Amino acid sequence: MPWPETGRINRDYGCVESNLYQQGWFVPHDIKGLTNLMGGLKRTQDDLLSFFEHTPTDFFWNDYYNHANEPVHLVPFMFNRLNMPWKTQYWVRTVCENAYDNRVEGIRGNEDVGQMSAWYVLASIGLHQACPGNNRYEIFSPVFDEIKIKAGASGKTFTIMTKNNSKANKYIQSARLNGKPYTKCYIYHQTILDGGTLELTLGPAPNERWGIITGALSD
Repeated sequence: MPWPETGRINRDYGCVESNLYQQGWFVPHDIKGLTNLMGGLKRTQDDLLSFFEHTPTDFFWNDYYNHANEPVHLVPFMFNRLNMPWKTQYWVRTVCENAYDNRVEGIRGNEDVGQMSAWYVLASIGLHQACPGNNRYEIFSPVFDEIKIKAGASGKTFTIMTKNNSKANKYIQSARLNGKPYTKCYIYHQTILDGGTLELTLGPAPNERWGIITGALSD
């Protein structure tokens, strides 16, 4: 098929209910490989930023971050993998605030066997698994002040607590895991199963040092 005049945002060119810009991010198992193909970290970061900057504020059906359809649901968490975790914090909270309403038809798009609600449940507690089969969960700022997770058959509890949480304070300033400083923007499944407490201090401006791996992409 000839390349369309509208390029990557041409809907249904080689894919269904989406476009190549949206589907192009769907490489959760190999972010480093995708970044290399796209010309390096800076180019990939800029392209991902543009993807969200062109998204309408109401998150209804569109050619960029189309939260109304599932193919893009992993994309906000990719900033964590591209050494810009404060952008994951911003966009996940923004989607939670603007793409869900407490009313009939309060979600954008079709529920599709619970995916829209499942995304919100995880996004609202500050943990989300971005790649199926991977035991890594991305960390970002939760909507709630305190969340308790019954962690497996052992009955242990994993607690997520926030300080200074508000609509304006959506950026992680620092974190502590079981009382010790924690500098990673992700956590592993086994850590959750072991139980404990993750404490997040939030603020109104990004801390662009927290969660960064110097000189490398986040594994």
